[in-house]
Amino acid sequence: MARRRLSEAIRLQIIGMHATGASFKAIGRQLGYHYTVISRLVRKHRQTGAVKDRPQSGRPRVTSEREDRALLRIIRREPFSTSTVLKRAWLPNRHLSTRTVRNRLKAAGMAARRVIKRPRLTDDHKRRRLAWCLARQRWNLRTWRRIHWSDESRFLLHVTDGRLRVWRHRNTAYTPRNIRQTVPFGGGSVMVWGCISHDCKLDLVTIRGNLTGDQYMRRVLEPVVVTHFDNHPLATRPVYMDDNARPHRSRAVVDYLQNNAVTLPWPAMSPDLNPLEHVWDILGRRIQALQPPVQTLRELEAALHREWLQVTREQIRRLTGGMRRRVDAVIRARGGFTRY
Repeated sequence: MARRRLSEAIRLQIIGMHATGASFKAIGRQLGYHYTVISRLVRKHRQTGAVKDRPQSGRPRVTSEREDRALLRIIRREPFSTSTVLKRAWLPNRHLSTRTVRNRLKAAGMAARRVIKRPRLTDDHKRRRLAWCLARQRWNLRTWRRIHWSDESRFLLHVTDGRLRVWRHRNTAYTPRNIRQTVPFGGGSVMVWGCISHDCKLDLVTIRGNLTGDQYMRRVLEPVVVTHFDNHPLATRPVYMDDNARPHRSRAVVDYLQNNAVTLPWPAMSPDLNPLEHVWDILGRRIQALQPPVQTLRELEAALHREWLQVTREQIRRLTGGMRRRVDAVIRARGGFTRY
């Protein structure tokens, strides 16, 4: 951890306090420094008559504090810039290294971190998201537990993580053990449909090929959703949520749902409001952790159905029980991005 540097004003204050008879520990407690720092400063003042730092060995700084602040202004405007781009935009007429740029940013408490990806939100998206949440801000758990959250997700057979790193020596990039082998399009994928609520979890459905409105009705709505809803009394009949994907909004699907289910209007570009998205994340992590890993699409499909059954009611209730927090987060962000 870097030491806190004493400003010249603080140093003069310490010398003045010591001259009035204050002890090292008393000065340290009042100013928030260890007493040894105070004693070293007083000793140096007795020996040299000054409080400034002595000349030190090492390479002097090539930038001033004013120039460092200019770099921070640039990074606030263009946070995705690389150190090479920043070097050219910061002091184009100065010979600087990219290491200097990174050192200045690190000294300001900044570091290159993983980028959070979210759907692109227009002003209209934000207005609709905000209006949706304001209309449901006072819903309690009794109301939220009637909602049945549905969604589809596609899982790759071989996931390629662009953030993967390898520890290796220089000039060993093409050593076989340092190479991550990949296959085109992840080796294929399996699409599944799922639905959860605060009190239940419906069967996972495998989607063959591309999802169409007709397939959505024949394989999902008729045999799974409506059959489940018909088992509830009319007074407690569940409310069905699906997003605005094109198969969900075909004319045939809309007419079918109007006649057979109560649906929840949904604002576009709002995966952070659907707790089922976190269940997909749970499934993805469990599939990646399997040993030995799945090798075929059939094994991947079987593993997805097996892991879906292993998702507990407690895990689901932690997600669905936090809907008020999700809604409040969108309201605080005025319809913008949230941490969910």
